[in-house]
Amino acid sequence: MDQTTNYDALVIERVLDRVAEEENLPHSHPLGQFVLVNHGVLYGHTPDQQWLLKQGMAVWIPPDKIHWGRAYNRVDLTVFYITPELCCLPASQIKPLDSSLLIVALCERLANVKQPLTPARRNSMLQMLFEEIEEQPESNLSLPLPKDSRLKKVTCSLIDNPAQRRSLSEWGSLVGATERTLARLFRKETGMRYTEWHNRLLLTVAWQGLANGLSNGQISAMLGFSSGDSFGHWFRRVADNCPGRVRKCLQDSPLLKVD
Repeated sequence: MDQTTNYDALVIERVLDRVAEEENLPHSHPLGQFVLVNHGVLYGHTPDQQWLLKQGMAVWIPPDKIHWGRAYNRVDLTVFYITPELCCLPASQIKPLDSSLLIVALCERLANVKQPLTPARRNSMLQMLFEEIEEQPESNLSLPLPKDSRLKKVTCSLIDNPAQRRSLSEWGSLVGATERTLARLFRKETGMRYTEWHNRLLLTVAWQGLANGLSNGQISAMLGFSSGDSFGHWFRRVADNCPGRVRKCLQDSPLLKVD
């Protein structure tokens, strides 16, 4: 890529009480979009994937990729819209990820309008940002969605009611497939075992509940745990964090000025 080529990369910094209504509907952008969550929780969708973004996470959305999303509390975002000429990631898929210190530092510098960069310097930093995005593993709060009609019945039912605790054998009886077939399809179409996929779903819903200020008891009822304590033990094990600490952090969103 010619580092001296002068392309525009639109940088937007914004604080939202809720994502704009048009963002809740399926849409796409002619520019690539990179979103860094500085505070709060976002929930995003594509036709074949769902993901949750919490503080310190980000998502790369290639140009013309259909997506939609929602904020469940006040969010502080750094958003970049980048021309296709400057989008130097080989992958054409949306990628949610945990931000590295380098990604955060690059975003802070690129978004600093008080100290504008030369086009060559900006393009060089954008290339470094893309290299870092490519190196980071995909987030474990990303939920792949299957295409097989039988498996879609299972996953859609679980998304509607995550508290269900049916075995694959029980699901097979409901959707007309053997346990072995469903197990094979889960690995093939989502890259995960059934229990791994369900646990990832439970974790994303738990983060939503904490962002909304729900108690451990309320979340445990939503997710099918026997008690608030049971949910708390599970969350500490899988998220390596305390539900109370997460809830307080999400609810103590700073009231930042929107420019």
